[in-house]
Amino acid sequence: MNEQPKRALIVIDVQQLFFMDANRPVHNSAALVANLNKLIAKFRENGEPVIFVRHHEPDEGGLNFGSARWQVYSGLDARADDVYVEKTHADSFYRTNLAEVLAGLGVDSVVLAGLQTDYCVDSTCRSAFGRGLRTTLVSDAHSTYDNSFMTAEQTIAYHTKLIGGRFAELRTTGDLTGEV
Repeated sequence: MNEQPKRALIVIDVQQLFFMDANRPVHNSAALVANLNKLIAKFRENGEPVIFVRHHEPDEGGLNFGSARWQVYSGLDARADDVYVEKTHADSFYRTNLAEVLAGLGVDSVVLAGLQTDYCVDSTCRSAFGRGLRTTLVSDAHSTYDNSFMTAEQTIAYHTKLIGGRFAELRTTGDLTGEV
């Protein structure tokens, strides 16, 4: 008998700091937050774990552990009974307890979303794939910023195409929540 994989939603680095600079906005932030909240609600409704990963880097512009800027973005429906993983590297698995948390929950399939497409989302997708986890990237629930050589939209499209099919299955928020 084929048993359905046990999934977890992993929301990567959607923290207060990344929404504070009006001169450097997260691309399509309102849609990103709305899609993340839809995913969070659906996973909770299904009894599936929601895991928030928070980046801690004290020498990098205020992501100090426990600070107001480090907290999960206030626009997300994060709750005390969700799972929280702290990291100091782009890869959410590197020197963290994420692999142990997933194993303890019996999870073998991860659904990834969050910030930044070109750093932590990409690194975590590749790492999850390399660990043998069934990996899904939510194509409309990750984002980044414009940079000096590409717009955020170009960066998102590039990384989504690069990751999709090779390192992760691509699905939309609607695919995963049943919304059309």
